[in-house]
Amino acid sequence: MIGDTDMTVTLRLDIVSSQDVNRPDTLGRMASVTRKPQANREERRGQIERQLLDATDRLMADGTSFTELSVDRLATEAGISRASFYIYFEDKGHLLRRLATQVFAHLAGAAQRWWAVADRTDPADVYAAMAGIIASYRRHQPVLIALNEMSGYDPLVGETYRELLVGIAAQLARVIDAGQAAGTIRAQLPAQTTASTLTWMVERTCHQNLPSRPASYDAELARTLTDIIWGALYLQAPDL
Repeated sequence: MIGDTDMTVTLRLDIVSSQDVNRPDTLGRMASVTRKPQANREERRGQIERQLLDATDRLMADGTSFTELSVDRLATEAGISRASFYIYFEDKGHLLRRLATQVFAHLAGAAQRWWAVADRTDPADVYAAMAGIIASYRRHQPVLIALNEMSGYDPLVGETYRELLVGIAAQLARVIDAGQAAGTIRAQLPAQTTASTLTWMVERTCHQNLPSRPASYDAELARTLTDIIWGALYLQAPDL
């Protein structure tokens, strides 16, 4: 039998334990412990995505199409196990959508060479952005080609690709809006339509021309895109 004293001690311990769990500092520690594994998982996912992006670029550099690459081959080239691949990705289509996000972040970063200083109204900034975009396209050309290929028969990949381009166009539209407010960009241009048109022009031009052209062509293409974009947007003529 349990004595009255033992029951009292047990009840008091239960009460103290319950009170301790509900203390703000205890709840804070529990939340911190919960967040930490989640943060570590996201960091690990980001690391694996970077490894797989580099692996995909390497494996496709010799002309192998993305559809020909098996999960085993991708995982081996990236230095991860097949099991690790499936922890983070449902299939190759899911992987490609995640890689697209990384590649477009690089493209947007290149465009920021112009966007971030657009108020200077300097065509050299537009040229720097175009040169950076072309260089990023060259670097990730295999993945971008795979995106275009799979967009035709994988609806989720196609949707992701369009959404990423829409996101780029939205950022450019804000640059156009700001330039119109400052009186440096043609006021009659509809910002969103113009931004979408220019974004798709650059994307299609790079996709159609760069795979079949040598790297020596890149500077000419950057100058041409700069002249077209500047002439379409700005009131003053470029001086490059």
